[in-house]
Amino acid sequence: MDKKFLEIEEKRKKFYEKYQVQFKKGLIIGIPILIGVIALFFILDTNPAVFIIGFILMIWPGTFMIKAYNIAHKYKDLIKNDFIKLILEDKFEDTHYDRHGSISQSLIDSTGMVKRPDKFSGEDYIRGKIGSVSFEASDVTLRERQEHVDSEGRRTVTYPVYFKGRWYVLNFPKKLKGTIKVGESYPVNRRGLEKFETESIMFNKKFRSFTSDKQFAFYMLNPLIIENLLKLERKKGGSIYFYYSGNQLHIGVNDRKDYLEMKISTPINESTIKDFEQDFDIIPAIIRDLKLNSSKFKKLEE
Repeated sequence: MDKKFLEIEEKRKKFYEKYQVQFKKGLIIGIPILIGVIALFFILDTNPAVFIIGFILMIWPGTFMIKAYNIAHKYKDLIKNDFIKLILEDKFEDTHYDRHGSISQSLIDSTGMVKRPDKFSGEDYIRGKIGSVSFEASDVTLRERQEHVDSEGRRTVTYPVYFKGRWYVLNFPKKLKGTIKVGESYPVNRRGLEKFETESIMFNKKFRSFTSDKQFAFYMLNPLIIENLLKLERKKGGSIYFYYSGNQLHIGVNDRKDYLEMKISTPINESTIKDFEQDFDIIPAIIRDLKLNSSKFKKLEE
């Protein structure tokens, strides 16, 4: 294992030792207090004063839990600022990582693949390059506003999540002359596109496909690419969205997963590094499987 990863693992151990000390103190003190408060509550016939006393007493173990949380949060900073950057620099060219950044909502909206959210958030933005293909990706969460009225006329507003996962954008030199939209549900915007089916019955059952030019679609979605897209869908799970247009390929993975996270209790070794790298492996896999570095995508249009 690389020396830099070993150094991060040593820091993790120190963080974890401090975390365990504070967390155990909180449990050792907090559990007896909680049991005592519950017992008194029943003995004193649900006297409200017991809750007030219990709340005051629980401040003591609560401070240890807060300290444990702060230690875990500092460790998260180490993972986000050091560990992820090391992996990115090892796998890609011209890398950039911004834990608080995101692919823009307007870019996702422009694909017409998913409905425009009422609330949008994103994090863990990465950017890099493999050969002639540049890429960007981030976690994104899309929420829809829903208003509910109960039987007494009271209104409540909620924002349930309808997309939570990773959104990838790949840019290649050649500008394509057509548009393709493929998803497990119908794209929101299908204006100017016609539905088509491939030669794969399995693919047609899984995806709804639309294009501006059927000849272009059959050229792009050849049997090898179709098989690779099916493999990607099986590997990632959730709902998959594919969008070709101009010189871009978008892939949205709605799998309800938080990417680029690692628990403070997880040792950093060859195995966990490999598991963590799987969050990034989809990018070179897409480029390789869809042959985005081939002459089909490299040659600039006259």
